[in-house]
Amino acid sequence: MKDVGVATGRPGLRRVLAPALCVGLAVATAIVAVGPAGASPQTRTKVDPALLRAAESQPGATLSIIVRERRPTSSTAEDLVRGLGGRVTRQLTVVGGFSARLPGSALTALAGSDAVMHIWGDARVTVNAVDMGKFDTWPANTVWQKTIRLPQVPAGYTGAGVSVALLDTGVSRIPDLGNRVLARVDFTPEHDGYDRYGHGTHMAGIIAGDGTSSAGGWSGAAPAANIVSVKVAGADGSTDVSVVLAGLEWVVDHRAQYNIRVLNLSFGTDSTQPYQVDPLDYAVERVWFSGILVVVSAGNRGPGAGTLNKPGDDPFVLTVGAADLKNTISASDDVIAEFSGSGSAGGPVKPEISAPGVTIVSSRAVGSTIDQAHPLARVGTAYFKGTGTSQAAAVVSGVAARMFQANPALTPDVAKAILYGTAVWAKGLRNAPLVDAAGAVRGTLSHSWDTWPANKGLTPSTGLGSLEASRGSFHVYADLNGDGVPEPVVGEVDVLGQAWDGRSWSGRSWSSGSWDAGTWCAYVAESPGWEARSWSGRSWSGTSWDGRSWSTDSFAAQDWTGRSWSGGLWG
Repeated sequence: MKDVGVATGRPGLRRVLAPALCVGLAVATAIVAVGPAGASPQTRTKVDPALLRAAESQPGATLSIIVRERRPTSSTAEDLVRGLGGRVTRQLTVVGGFSARLPGSALTALAGSDAVMHIWGDARVTVNAVDMGKFDTWPANTVWQKTIRLPQVPAGYTGAGVSVALLDTGVSRIPDLGNRVLARVDFTPEHDGYDRYGHGTHMAGIIAGDGTSSAGGWSGAAPAANIVSVKVAGADGSTDVSVVLAGLEWVVDHRAQYNIRVLNLSFGTDSTQPYQVDPLDYAVERVWFSGILVVVSAGNRGPGAGTLNKPGDDPFVLTVGAADLKNTISASDDVIAEFSGSGSAGGPVKPEISAPGVTIVSSRAVGSTIDQAHPLARVGTAYFKGTGTSQAAAVVSGVAARMFQANPALTPDVAKAILYGTAVWAKGLRNAPLVDAAGAVRGTLSHSWDTWPANKGLTPSTGLGSLEASRGSFHVYADLNGDGVPEPVVGEVDVLGQAWDGRSWSGRSWSSGSWDAGTWCAYVAESPGWEARSWSGRSWSGTSWDGRSWSTDSFAAQDWTGRSWSGGLWG
C-alpha cells in the first residue's frame, strides 16, 4: 500500500446582487502559465494564467477582461484598449479600472503597458471541448451499483445514523429522502434551503436516496444516511469562493450536532494558486482535520493534464474522477470519462480514485433551472439523468457513509487509505482505480488499515494566499457598494463587500460555538429538517453571472459551461 498524497495578494471592495450557486467544481492545478509568444515574465505576472492561455490558443477570439489601472483617473489604459481594436464596456471604479472586450492577439501589448496594473478574465475564458448535453439522450446507467459491488456490502450497513454534509444548491423535498434531511442552511438571499438550480437534489439522491418513488429502482449509495444541506447557490448557479468558505466553516462548527462525518463538495475553480497558501485549500483541510472526510469532484474540464479543479488539487482531500462504465458490469471496458479532470501541480497524482459518473439516475428537482434546460434527461416524473464528476463524488460520499456507520472511530486519513487501497484497477482508468463499496466497508470492519493512514508527511496549507487568486477566472457580479448596480467581485474582498484579511481569517478558531460570532451568522437561514421557518435576519443582494455571457432564457450550450460547478457542465 502506498501513501496517498504528497504545496500572492490584492486589496479590498464592498456589498452584493441576485441568486447564488453551489454545484460542482471547475479548476486547474498542474498548469504552468505560459503566455502568448513574446510575453515577458513581468507581463505574465500581470495577467491571470487562464486568460493568457486563452489568448495563446485563440488569438483571433475576443476576450472579456477586467483591467485594473495604475492611475484610475487617467484614460491611458482605455485609449490603449481602443487603439488595439478593443472596446471599453464599463467603468468599474470599485476596482480602480474598467471592463472591456479585446482581441486575444492584443492582450500582451495591453499587459505590457505601464498604465495597467493587472488583467483578469471577465467570466469564463476557456472552452470545454466536450458537449455534456449529448449525455441527455444516452441510456440510463443501470449497472453502477453492481459494478462497484454495493449489493455485496455486509448486511446492515446502509449509512444509518451518519450525516453527509452537502455543500451545494440546496435540496428539494422529495419522498426518496424522507425525513433524513436533518438541516437546511441557506447562505443565499432565497433563505429557504430549497433547490432551485437542480444539482443539490440530484447529489442528495445519489448519496442517500432510498428509491421510494421508484419502488427501490433508483436508490442511492447509502439509502439510510442523513443529509445536512448547506446551500451556497441559488437558481442561476452563481457563487463566490468567499461564500463557500463560510459554508465550510459552518460545517465544522456543527459537525457534532448532526454527526457529520462526510462532506460532499462539487464546487471548484480553475485557480492555479499553490495549495500551500490557497484559502480554499486551507478551508477544506480545516474540515478534514476536524474529523470529516472531504470528498471533492475532479471537475469536468478534462481529459488533459492540468484540468483538475481546486480544491481537488489539495493533497489531503479525496478527489474523485468520473468513470464511464459503458453500461456493463465488467470492469475490463471501464475508462475514465472524456470530461474528467486530472493532474496536480507539485503533488500527488489526482484524482486518487474514480466512480461511476455517466448518466446516473437520481432525484429530480422539478421546475429547477437544470430540469427546465434538459427535458431529455428526465426519467419518469421523479428522476433525472446526470453526468459528471459531481455524480462520481456523490457515489463515493455514499460509500463513505456506510464505512463510518461500520466503524464510527474511523478517521479521514484511514478512510481515504481504505477507499484507495481497496479500489479496483483497470487499464482504462489510468491512475484512478474504481471504488469498491464492498471492499471498502469490509476493510473498515477489519481494522487492518489503521496503521496505514493516508496523508503521511504532507504539509498543510497556511491559507495566507490571495482570495482573488483562489477564484481563478470565475467571477460573479454583486452590488458591492450598495448603489443598485452590480460590479464584478474581484480583489481581496468577499461578497458582502468586506475586505479580506487572510491572516485574520486563517487564525480564527473554527471550534464549536465560534460560528455565532462570525460575520455570516446574521445573513444565514437555518431550518431543522423540512420545518418551515420564517427568517428575520439581515438580507443581502446575492450574486449573479455577467449578463453579457449568461442567458437564463436560452441556456445556450456556450453559455452553460459551469463556471464554478462541475454540475453546470450538463449542457
